[in-house]
Order: sequence, then C-alpha cells, then structure tokens
Amino acid sequence: MKRHLPLAVLVPLLVGAPSLPAQDVTLPEYTMEQRWNRLATLMVGWEAAVVALGESHGMGPGEVGTWIGEFFSQDWLGGAEAVQLLRGMNRNFTAMPDATVEVLASTPTSVTARFNRPIDARLGAGGRVVSVPGESILRMLTALESTIAEWVGVDLERRVDGDHDVLTLRTRYGPIQASDGIRWARGAYLSWIARLQLLSLRKESGLTATQIGEADAELYAPSWTAQTPWQLFRGMVWNQMTDPNTDCEVLSASPTEVRARCREHYRELVTANQSRFNVTSEDVFESGRAFAMGVADHLGLRWVESLEGGYRMITVTK
Repeated sequence: MKRHLPLAVLVPLLVGAPSLPAQDVTLPEYTMEQRWNRLATLMVGWEAAVVALGESHGMGPGEVGTWIGEFFSQDWLGGAEAVQLLRGMNRNFTAMPDATVEVLASTPTSVTARFNRPIDARLGAGGRVVSVPGESILRMLTALESTIAEWVGVDLERRVDGDHDVLTLRTRYGPIQASDGIRWARGAYLSWIARLQLLSLRKESGLTATQIGEADAELYAPSWTAQTPWQLFRGMVWNQMTDPNTDCEVLSASPTEVRARCREHYRELVTANQSRFNVTSEDVFESGRAFAMGVADHLGLRWVESLEGGYRMITVTK
C-alpha cells in the first residue's frame, strides 16, 4: 500500500524551512557538453519511466514501443526510401552525444548501418535505470523503430554485432500513407499557394488587395445567411478552419456584439513566398478584411478589423 504524508505534516516541511538571502545562494554553471550529457541521461530515464508505466498497465516493453511508434508515425509520410528512413533515424539517434552511426553498405534500394549503444553508459547498478532493465528499454526502442519502418514502407532487419546493432533497411516502394494531420497540413499549404497565385494574378490586372476582397464579397455575399454577429463570425472562422493553424479567441460575445482576436498565422508562409507571387501578408489581411466587411454590409451587420501585435482584432456588431 502506498503511504502519503498527511497534509498537516507536509505543509510545515514546505514552509517551515528558513529562507536564505539571494546573495548567499549560488548556482553552478555548466558547459554545453555537460548540459547535453545531462539531457541524454534524462532522456534514458524517461524511456525507462515509459516502460515502467506501460508495465503497470499490463503492457510489455514491445507493446509500449509499438504504441510509441504508432504515435510518432503520424509525423512521417509513408512511401519513404530506405536511405530516407536511415537519415531520419540518424538525426534522432544523434540526440545522444556519444552516438555513432556507420554506413556499411548501400545500393539504390537498401542500406546497412551499424549503431552503437550509448544507452549502456547511462545504466545504473545491475544494468538498470531504477527498476527497469536496460534490455527492456532496448526492446521498447526496437519495437518503436520497427513500427515506424512498417508505416513508412521500409523493411527493417536487425542483428546484434557485439555491443552494436546492425540494421539493414530495404525500400518497399509503398504504400504511400499519411496521418490525417499531415494530410490536413498539406492541403492547407496547397490551398494557401493557390490563394497567393490568384491574388498575384488579380494584382497584376490592376486591382488593389482591398478591391479584390470587395469583388469577392459581391460575388459570395448572396450565399450567406447569417443573421447575428455571432453567426457571421462563426461562419468566417469556419472557412478559415481549412488551415490547422487557425487560432481565434473570443474575447466577449452577446446577441448584438462579438469581440475576438485571431492570430495572424499566415505571415510566415506568405513572407516565404513573397518573391514568387509578389503578395505580402498585408495584401492577405486587406483582402480578407474587405471581404468580411462586404459580406457583413450585405447582411446588415458591421465588421471592424485591425492588426495589433500579430493578431487580427475583430468586432462584429448588429
């Protein structure tokens, strides 16, 4: 049975110790190498903790690794070639300062590499991290790697070579699969590129960003049915939700007024493509504001919008 200190005992322990003047307390400074090594040691500790947590829920190390692999697979696009997976594994593996990876052989469809085991140097007495054997951590990591390899479409074989692991990866050429998160982000990116292309073409025809937004409002406003400020704001946000980075916060709302702020999440993407399309984030803002104002006017509502500190400040009234 777990025992806990009564709160009446614990509180004096927390508040009863005498405080020291700040000038009497000095903290050590660490080199980047010391920090990196400490981070690596803590990383192994967290790996052990995850294995222990899984075991407390009836999961073996392999099952824990499979679950983690399925979780992280969401960031990988399927259909990778063997060398692409190896480069990704190498990038993650070299988070450990003493990690080494040596490519032993390669062909256009396969690659064999030898990995050392930097985890061994961070095991405690009896080859354990607290109560978790190092072998359990390795079984978890092996299952994790196999799960990701299966997701991206690469065959993975592993053999032990002394205190190293030799991995052979073979390209399977499929299936090409992606998580909903990757699909959503890709769809949003392509949607933005199409929008920037269209804005560019219309600017070349002589229209300003405001005129573009006004023309769009004239075209689409008749299809809007919002009757209250909230319905209009909700509809505008709904259209923006094609982008997973959309982030709006309602500051206040009533039947006659809505005040909100939305992060200007598109600025980095627009700026990165400005030289291609000659469209600025200000163009995007102005055209979007003109569109919202035009739709609101058609519905007998009022839309006021300004930029403040990276946020679009919005007020919709009846």
